[in-house]
Amino acid sequence: MMLLGGCSGSGEPGAPGTSPIQLTAAADAVFVGERTQLVAVFDGSGSIEGIGPVQSGVPVDTPILSRTTRFTLRVSNASGEAETSATVEARYRNRIRVLDPAPIAQTAHLAAALPGGRAMVMGGNTSASVNVPDSTLTQIFDAATERFTPGPDLPFTAEAPRTSVVALGSGGFLLVGTGTNAGAGPHGLVITEKFDAAAGTFTRVGDAATDIPLRMATALSDGGALLSGGFTDAVDRYDPTTGQWRAIRPIRQVRALHSATLLRDGRVLIAGGLGCCNPPDPSQVSYLDTAEIYDPATDAFTPAGSMSAARGAHAAALLADGRVLISGGTTDGAAPPPLDTEIFDPASGRFSSAGKLQAPRDSHAAVTLADGRVLVIGGRVPSEISGSPGVGLGSTEIFDPQTGLWSAGPTLAPAFYAATVTLLSNGKVLVFGGQDAAGFPQSAAALFE
Repeated sequence: MMLLGGCSGSGEPGAPGTSPIQLTAAADAVFVGERTQLVAVFDGSGSIEGIGPVQSGVPVDTPILSRTTRFTLRVSNASGEAETSATVEARYRNRIRVLDPAPIAQTAHLAAALPGGRAMVMGGNTSASVNVPDSTLTQIFDAATERFTPGPDLPFTAEAPRTSVVALGSGGFLLVGTGTNAGAGPHGLVITEKFDAAAGTFTRVGDAATDIPLRMATALSDGGALLSGGFTDAVDRYDPTTGQWRAIRPIRQVRALHSATLLRDGRVLIAGGLGCCNPPDPSQVSYLDTAEIYDPATDAFTPAGSMSAARGAHAAALLADGRVLISGGTTDGAAPPPLDTEIFDPASGRFSSAGKLQAPRDSHAAVTLADGRVLVIGGRVPSEISGSPGVGLGSTEIFDPQTGLWSAGPTLAPAFYAATVTLLSNGKVLVFGGQDAAGFPQSAAALFE
């Protein structure tokens, strides 16, 4: 393990009449995903928040650090109580490191973070069954070994974008939707399975109230989910207490390929997308610049202003201050994806400019890193530039909300379209799979760290 810097911490007097106490770290800073040691010096009994009881003068390991962390030592003895603290900074290397490929290649798959720095990649078209568009196969990535191992079979075949993953606060997730081989009814049954990360098992919960696939599932702050889009104004809400879905009031504008972002106050921002089904010509489709907000307290949608550019298949990232960054996407006609990015402020209900991307992209990911910056990664080179509809984009970009500026990030190579991008609990970002220009699944894996 590489450590940065020297000792840190403070030796401060405790309560009047007590001996001084001290907490020092072996390093002022470590890289994201690493740990260091702390040494506490005191008389009496002591405990470090987040670690537990410690002995005076005996080094203890910190947890793996995903972000800058302040550790507090609390001491109790016959003279009273006292506390002191030490801060360890967790820094990104700002690099992409290529890993050994996974045993099985996947594309049109899904991914979900699991506790302990793990992730599950699931479903889609795989190298184990190339002629089948969707599968029940899963693989588990372990950050400790940086390898993939077989995971539990899915209860139904899954395929993006027909299936969505919703993260749960317990460390598990909801798998909502179906694959092309698991359909039932006129459109295909919208199944919901709940994954228990501790037990490693799936449990069937209620099916969606509206039998329409290709919709987007979004986490709600109560542990439930919202299901919207799919070229219908029907919206369903999942109740975590009953394990059932119910239909709620319709969305204001029919859309698909939109973004849906859970805000800090529990509402959901729905922006852009591909719209259709509106008079006078319900068959006409076009990309939207409109946005609306869903309020779970009323189950109602209200207008939320307009973006500067119509876009769909774009990315949205919730910033640390509660605003939402919108980037990239596809727009109408032969024009390339818009370079303009924008920020929605829930306080004002307005969109404002956030500068320009250096490269046009759509179907990409925007991940809010542990230090508050946003990594824009993946997606595809526009076909009017690449000459092919499925060429992955290797350049990455980083937005710093402190400065409001974009900068070039490290290069992703190899870069495949439809790779999944997953923020792990250790702060690193896993990029896996996707397809080459010919559509064949890939097994490539890398970490942004």
